[in-house]
Amino acid sequence: MTETKKALLITYYWPPSGGSGVQRWLYFAKYLPEFGIVPTVVTVDASKGSYAVVDESLCQEVSHISAYRTDTRELIKWYSLLKSGNTKKNIPQGNVGGKKPGLIDRIAAYIRGNYFIPDARIGWNTYALKQASKLIAQEHFDFIITTGPPHSTHLIGLELKKRFGIKWLADFRDPWSEVFYNDVFKRKQRSIKKDAQLEKAVLEEADLVLTVGPSMQQLLQSKLPGNESKVHCIFSGFDAEKLNKAKRFEHNRFTMAYVGTMGTGYPYESVKQALVHLNERSVQMDFILAGKIDPIVLKNLKETENDHLKIIHKGHITHDEALGLMKGSNVLLLCLPFNTLSAIFVSGKLLEYIASGTPIAAIVDSESDAAVLIRDHQAGEIFAQNEAEELSNLIQKQLAINHTSLSPETISIFERKETTKQLAQLIEASF
Repeated sequence: MTETKKALLITYYWPPSGGSGVQRWLYFAKYLPEFGIVPTVVTVDASKGSYAVVDESLCQEVSHISAYRTDTRELIKWYSLLKSGNTKKNIPQGNVGGKKPGLIDRIAAYIRGNYFIPDARIGWNTYALKQASKLIAQEHFDFIITTGPPHSTHLIGLELKKRFGIKWLADFRDPWSEVFYNDVFKRKQRSIKKDAQLEKAVLEEADLVLTVGPSMQQLLQSKLPGNESKVHCIFSGFDAEKLNKAKRFEHNRFTMAYVGTMGTGYPYESVKQALVHLNERSVQMDFILAGKIDPIVLKNLKETENDHLKIIHKGHITHDEALGLMKGSNVLLLCLPFNTLSAIFVSGKLLEYIASGTPIAAIVDSESDAAVLIRDHQAGEIFAQNEAEELSNLIQKQLAINHTSLSPETISIFERKETTKQLAQLIEASF
């Protein structure tokens, strides 16, 4: 890199926001200065944003990054207030309501799907656009970055491109029109059409389109006939420095861990049946779940508890604790819904699973990007929903097996400094 570039990163999720949504650009921003790109962040005021998860420990990762925080107005906080009496206690992840929605859920879903397009956090746009415009008028930026979801953030980039003619990179961590939770919103045709028009405008006007995995790249390219070359894939990766420093989870018994979200649409019945098989063999083990686990799922899993098997739900834990749990467990369980989104999605958590060296037992679509990565890097085994006994056999087999070691190839592909280097090279070549 011969010349320092300045980037304006517009992202709703920023520390102290926790969870999966914040991590991709948190770590890109952390390492970009090493490659001659200095980011400035526009984000929401942490005291006013709608974060499902808070992780204060992440703030130290980006203490060297300038961040401007703005006000916001959001439907999602009023939904939480109606459900729990608190504007922050019941923030849903992805959608509003559950598998069996009540009246409030149904009303909120209808309003969300037809009046808040593309998403319920669009109330932030007015404030973020004002702050971003002020910064661009005051100082020089070589390009802007928007990342979604919330995909409404990309509409800020669309307007800034129109006002200032500035170069623009739009990053898609999830699909837009195809995202699975759109199905629960009872959207009218005019709402679906408007959503598709907004997505098309963003894809066509952005100078670069970035995403998290090869199948997502193909999906977005299919929407840009004749201009597919501007869509690129860079994995989110794992932070080797942080993983190495994370304190390994200590335990006295064989431990299987699950880190992340597990809802009623996940293949939890297969997990339950595998635990039943292990109980029949009197296997002594702890099953630790960390993250947002649907109460129905947790209740079903806890029905398998006995003197041999303990189900431990830790709830939300810090990123450092999650990495320690991944490193210290004997088996890591990965479950994904069997739908289109899961098949094309590559999460940062999966790459951290692989990087931990702990064997992975994955109940996922065998043709999904996740399954391909696990097989290619010999990180574990893949199971169908009807293979509970085979899953239990693998878990039992791991009783006598130590952790695997990462190949240099895996480190070179997935380490966050390397993925940030790839990003910097793409920007240098394009902007």
